[in-house]
Amino acid sequence: MQEILFLLLPLAFYSGWQAARKRYKERQEKRKQISVHFVRGINYLLSEQPDKALDVFLNYPEIDEYTADTFLLLGNLFRNRGEVTRALRVHQNLVARPDLSKTQRTSAMLALGEDFFSAGMLDRAESVFSELLKDDPKSSDACEPLRNIYEQLHEWDKAIEISQCAQQRGKTDHSRLIAHYYCELATQELQKNNLFRVEETIKQAAKVHPGSSRIQVLRGDLAFARGQRKEALATYQKAILQDTRLMGMLFSQLINNFPEKDELESLYLFTQQAFAKTQDVRLFAYLLQLARKLGKLTDMHTQVEEHLLKGKPTLNTLAYSTEVLSSLWKDQGACEITQIQTALQRLAANQPEFQCSHCGYKMHDYLWRCPACHQWDTVSNV
Repeated sequence: MQEILFLLLPLAFYSGWQAARKRYKERQEKRKQISVHFVRGINYLLSEQPDKALDVFLNYPEIDEYTADTFLLLGNLFRNRGEVTRALRVHQNLVARPDLSKTQRTSAMLALGEDFFSAGMLDRAESVFSELLKDDPKSSDACEPLRNIYEQLHEWDKAIEISQCAQQRGKTDHSRLIAHYYCELATQELQKNNLFRVEETIKQAAKVHPGSSRIQVLRGDLAFARGQRKEALATYQKAILQDTRLMGMLFSQLINNFPEKDELESLYLFTQQAFAKTQDVRLFAYLLQLARKLGKLTDMHTQVEEHLLKGKPTLNTLAYSTEVLSSLWKDQGACEITQIQTALQRLAANQPEFQCSHCGYKMHDYLWRCPACHQWDTVSNV
């Protein structure tokens, strides 16, 4: 019996070797077919025939680690080029594949959600990211896209909730953003004249990010809504000292809400002191406007001359400086620059007053969040 087994051993070895060789040939043939498939798709892409390339890639027989990454890159390439429909086709096809690993499926779902977001289908994008978060509550990958969606939809309560979850899961500090979301809610309540709700929401914002200058502005708004004019003016001034950019945002509101002479005098003195302390050129233009409103232009001529010689004049400061010099020189009978003054003021009035320091987008009104790049606290005077 042992002799028979000994004789059969080479036969078994040969059979195993043949089977392995056959499987190896089959794998090699399949890889060769896949390589030809892949090269054909790439050739279509290079020859600017994306739809034919898509047909080739979407009929790809099997997905492994490398081809899955290729699919993701291809879809992202289409999305970055603005071809969102093609990106959706690629990523939807990838998500539908049954042979993906958990990591590959997560990456494909994230890419698909980004496609929907880029296409403006925010409800579909929200659904995809929410599903990802439901499948893996400990993951923070879907939190940031969801936060962006809720920001765009102005669903501030949901934005607060998802930001808090992201902060607990990850290492990113979202306290500044959460404070802005509370401030947005407070602004909505202020428009409805729900003053108690405004106060409570401001308190929540202050707990999250007590150093926010926006909270000071809202406290001033609340005091003014309650008829506490003196407290409101002092609170606004405190906010401006904390962040001088806010003078541009608040100036029209201040001169309209506090038109009494003693209030304007207080604001003029405050701006004079703030400029002397900070030498912020943005404050100088507003100081000149207050001087004109109070009839004190001639008192400013020394500061104007010094600013023009040693400072960094902007179009706004030039426009108001010529008005000061015009009134002074006119009294002395030296010369007349009224036409230059008028032209500069017209030019300044047509120029955007604010600009985002992150993306460079210019705007006429101060906004807490740039409408172009969606960054917070990046807008300042030009």
